[in-house]
Amino acid sequence: MPDPRIRLHEMASCASTQDELRALAAAGEPAFTAVRADVQIAGRGRRGRRWEAPAGTALLVSILLRPVRPVHEIPVLGLAGGIAAVECARTFGADARLSWPNDVVCEGRKLGGVLAELGPDASVLLGIGVNLSSEAADLPAPDRLVPTSLLLETGSAPSAPAALTALLAALQPLAELFDLEGPAAIAARARPLDALGGSAVQLRLASGETIEGTASGIADDGSLLVGVAGDVRAYASGEVVRLT
Repeated sequence: MPDPRIRLHEMASCASTQDELRALAAAGEPAFTAVRADVQIAGRGRRGRRWEAPAGTALLVSILLRPVRPVHEIPVLGLAGGIAAVECARTFGADARLSWPNDVVCEGRKLGGVLAELGPDASVLLGIGVNLSSEAADLPAPDRLVPTSLLLETGSAPSAPAALTALLAALQPLAELFDLEGPAAIAARARPLDALGGSAVQLRLASGETIEGTASGIADDGSLLVGVAGDVRAYASGEVVRLT
């Protein structure tokens, strides 16, 4: 039976599931309200990028969370969304891992991603996209990573409703874990899935500064640890590229 906590709004098309969900959050809808669309006309990813997928080929969903912990801890929920998307992909046979902070990758190819935005009343809007049945010719040109899909990785693809069921089954316990135990518990779940650990990386900060070093894991607050000449520092945000 469907989880009674899920309020699912399904649409053939919309500009952005994030924008649709933001309006629902402002109207007081409860946690785990979700908006799923077959196609987004103005879907967006992190740092203003467009999220493009042919109609019906991807899971395109935004999920409302209403965390009870302090606002300064909330950013780690983006990491939780990435973990849930990785676990969803693994349910269908993909060798998926988490590329900090919230890209889903298979051997460096991008299968999906998460956009976490603060919503009304300290709510969180988790926008999650996972390529399901796209053929290579359907996928957009590479940005940082070559795109892929579950079909390309495994030879088959679930329907969007089936993928959403698996995603929510992974996300709900993570949201509850965060409320009970905080960011460190989410970081602990992310570490075994880390696709960057031990790799040479380049991290571009919002200031424009570029850091090159070795990815050294995920800190308890969800930050990326980067070592440069033996000095390991934590970075809460940034654009990371794996160099080796």
